[in-house]
Amino acid sequence: MVRKTEIRVIYEEGVEAVAATIRQLYEMIEVEDERVHCFVMSATAAHLQKIEHLTGRITRLEAALANKAQQVHQLNAVVKDLTKQLKEAHRQTRLAKDAHLATVIKNSQNSSQPPSTDPRKRTRSLREQSGKQAGGQPGHPGQTLDFVEKPDRIVIHALTTCDLCGSSLEASEVRVSERRQVHDLPVQQLEVTEHQSQTKVCHRCGTKNKAKFPVGVNAPVQYGAGVRSVAAYLMGYQLIPYDRCAETMNDLFNCHISPGTLATILKECASELVEPLMLIKAGLRKSDVLGVDETNLRVNKKQDWVHVSSTDRLTLLVYDQRRGTAAIESIGILSEYKGVCVHDGFSAYDQYRQCQHSLCNAHILRDLNYVIDTSKAAWATEMKALLLDIKGAVGDAGAAGKKRLAVRQKKEFLSKYDQIVDKAGKLYEPLQRKKGPAKTARKRESPIVAAARKLVNRLVAKRGDILRFMNDFRVPFDNNQAERDLRMLKVKQKISGCFRTEKGADEWCRVRSYVSTMKKQGHGVMETMRSVFAGKSIMPAIRR
Repeated sequence: MVRKTEIRVIYEEGVEAVAATIRQLYEMIEVEDERVHCFVMSATAAHLQKIEHLTGRITRLEAALANKAQQVHQLNAVVKDLTKQLKEAHRQTRLAKDAHLATVIKNSQNSSQPPSTDPRKRTRSLREQSGKQAGGQPGHPGQTLDFVEKPDRIVIHALTTCDLCGSSLEASEVRVSERRQVHDLPVQQLEVTEHQSQTKVCHRCGTKNKAKFPVGVNAPVQYGAGVRSVAAYLMGYQLIPYDRCAETMNDLFNCHISPGTLATILKECASELVEPLMLIKAGLRKSDVLGVDETNLRVNKKQDWVHVSSTDRLTLLVYDQRRGTAAIESIGILSEYKGVCVHDGFSAYDQYRQCQHSLCNAHILRDLNYVIDTSKAAWATEMKALLLDIKGAVGDAGAAGKKRLAVRQKKEFLSKYDQIVDKAGKLYEPLQRKKGPAKTARKRESPIVAAARKLVNRLVAKRGDILRFMNDFRVPFDNNQAERDLRMLKVKQKISGCFRTEKGADEWCRVRSYVSTMKKQGHGVMETMRSVFAGKSIMPAIRR
């Protein structure tokens, strides 16, 4: 720093001294600027290097962090999977405490599952051994070909020359004629009948008169009642799909018919059955014992339902999208029925209290089999044997012409039934729900115990319905009649798959109801079909 005295001295020395001093100051500033610039450049380079180092470190840390996050995600997935496995292991361990659970599989013999879901290994049948040999029993008439008195055609094989000497046998008489008859089908082919309606003018009054075509001859070219009845027979009774039915008609009768025409034929057949189906429904309402059941049906990729009401002489199949009360009400039978209704225990049937109810004991036996298979419960074995003993006693009494069991025998059966139920009730006490919110969650019950408890409750609450066949010999032991009438529907699904339209399903059920009813009443299926397309449907007989 230049002091004031130094500045005065320089000033007094003159202009040259001042200029020299200023130049000297400029030189000092330049030197200082250079030094500062070098310092700044050095510091900047150092900071840039440090920033680059820190940036690289941050990049490495971010990569390491991403790797750690991925590892954490994988570990979380492993933990979740292990937790799930642990829960499943706990569940399996808890369920395995019930005897033989790991080896017991539900099938058609111990549950309501269909036989198609059974494992490949053979399962035992609910039927008991009869002791009879397989095949026809003694006294069975059998069925074989026999000679007919008037054959349709006779072919005579005449002799003209002797086999030994070659002499003519034309003049020789026939001493013995041996007969052999061949039962065969003639070649089937379409027979075309042309109907010509004449028109004439009256010479007296000039009226133009035209002859009427027969009933059923409506189109210029059409299939007759024979073709339509055979097609309806193949589709409605033999369960053949449209395409294969068209192929069959072509192969057997050289009848080139399209699947669309076949669908129209089935529709026409169903539309002619309004009156027969009304009679069937009226007969079912008046029947003493009525079997009802339902099964699922695939229609247009949806699960719908078919309900059956049947006796040994009548069958009614009704298609509906619903299973429960609404569908049963729309059928209009149970709401007016006052006999004995046999069913599998579906809750929708229980609301009809104006009629009596009988539970299907085949379902009870299957449920007992499941309890026996899973827990080896002695009470279930005893109950199964008791029900079969009662069935045998009822069958023997009926075969002997009796209408009821002896009072003493009935009391013994009831007493034994109650003893077995009491023994089972001590093992499975009824669950009672307390009022208000539960403070602690109820311990989860194993499926085996739950199934056994449910069965015991049913045996207690439905004793009268289960044993109704013992008190009323008209009531069957099971509901096999209704189940047999539904079975062909499942066969139809296996052959043809699902129905494409709701209308098609309804038409098939109507035709099948009529055919099944008429077959039960002793009519031939083809005879029945011909009567429909002839416009003179055979009406089902209804017991008054």
